[in-house]
Amino acid sequence: MIRILRADMVRLRKSIAFRLSLTGMLVLSALFMVMQATGMDYTVPLSRVIFLPMSMYGVAMAAFVSVFVGTDFSDGFIRNKLIAADHRCSLVVSQIIVSCMGCLITYITTTVFTSVAGSFFFENNVDQAVFFRYFFLGISMSLVTGCMFSVITMLCGSKTTAILCCMGLAFGMLFLCLHTNEILVQTAYKNDVPNPRYISGIRRELCSILHDLNPCGQAAQLSGWMVWHPVRSLVFNVIQIMGLPTVCCMIFRRKDIY
Repeated sequence: MIRILRADMVRLRKSIAFRLSLTGMLVLSALFMVMQATGMDYTVPLSRVIFLPMSMYGVAMAAFVSVFVGTDFSDGFIRNKLIAADHRCSLVVSQIIVSCMGCLITYITTTVFTSVAGSFFFENNVDQAVFFRYFFLGISMSLVTGCMFSVITMLCGSKTTAILCCMGLAFGMLFLCLHTNEILVQTAYKNDVPNPRYISGIRRELCSILHDLNPCGQAAQLSGWMVWHPVRSLVFNVIQIMGLPTVCCMIFRRKDIY
């Protein structure tokens, strides 16, 4: 596994898909800052800018991971890796680790860039303790993203199919997050009048759980500087980080590789 992991790390450093996704996130971050600095008629706080690029993070990482991992299948390298690997699970774990590293590097680089550059243009209202709590929650969110898309790509066994599935899932999670966020931000009353769009009870709790399970939902909460259930979100992330590779190993061991 160590040899495969080293080879995949070298491939990550040379990956065009990784460089393009990282560059795209940095460009997106710069565009968002320009829009916030020039398009608003009020003073924008830094807290509303730091995690704003994360709204498109899932889509960018879906493209990166599906292309990066899928290339092994499209170029036939996967058969050579199976021969070199001690066990199929070693190959799965290696791919997941490298994908997570790429996602993590992109997340950290984008967040640091936005924080440093934004501090020159926006009112600094950031509480350092809150920032670090949210920052580490974002790390776990990025690891879930890497696990999820690498597992899908490994199980698809085809670069084209993986790209379609990962991009479809990324946009699906994004639209779902917009829907659940719209539900959860509704207040019981508007202008002292009962809000007909407000839901309560078990329906609201189910929407909240779905929002916290969704990496895009967590990214939306980070971008709004309002994470409603940080501990629950972290627990969900840990469960997914541990569970997704396990499921992938169980299925991939029985998968026919052509």
